[in-house]
Amino acid sequence: MTPIMPMLKRDWIEFRKHTIFTILFWALMPILIHTFISIPLSRLIFMDIRYLNWSAAGVWITTAGMIAFLESANRLRKIHFETRQIDAILQSPVTNLELLSVIMLRGVIFGLCQFGFALCITSTLNHEYFGITNILFITIQMLVIILFFSALGTIFGLMISNTMIFIQSSFILFLLLSLGMGTFIPMSYYPDRFTSILSNIPLTIVFENVQAIITHDPIQWVSFFLTIGLIFIIVIVTLIISHNIFRKI
Repeated sequence: MTPIMPMLKRDWIEFRKHTIFTILFWALMPILIHTFISIPLSRLIFMDIRYLNWSAAGVWITTAGMIAFLESANRLRKIHFETRQIDAILQSPVTNLELLSVIMLRGVIFGLCQFGFALCITSTLNHEYFGITNILFITIQMLVIILFFSALGTIFGLMISNTMIFIQSSFILFLLLSLGMGTFIPMSYYPDRFTSILSNIPLTIVFENVQAIITHDPIQWVSFFLTIGLIFIIVIVTLIISHNIFRKI
């Protein structure tokens, strides 16, 4: 048995204890975002296609991205700051890379589950259903987005010990993700200078790729692979930070 298997088993046992609550949360989040962001903005934003269909991508990105981020960050904060489980882990054969991989994997799994619920719920609410090919391409784009936020969560969980600062940082990230990166508000509604900045961020283009699949427009694969490269950079930086905090990789 590999050293990380007991950690995965423990996460599975913890999930089973809160299965009903977690599933209810996955189902409720897309409904709340749809109700309090998509519907109000649909009365203010006019597009060539139905806004609620277009904004479904924003629901997927915001809910899945935030869940991946929060799961990774909260898990690492719990291990490192709250329960001091890290002291026991450091005496085991588990390396920093394996520890961070398990935490990121947890975030990715939860993010994908949240995306699955969000996709089903928005499709039902908007009466829009996607073919297998479209779902495949959407999932590929969403997987990279979820990976990015799961990796980002590990850095936040590693460095932010103060609960209030973490909550404030997470709220700012939510506002930025939902209202500041084109997920619910089309780029044409932002000031030109702000749009020129966003257009140079690969992750923002991946968001647009998800929206492009809905509108049957071309996908920009260069930004997709640049975002993957950025994820690797975040992981390497996190490993370096963990090396300085914990021990050798």
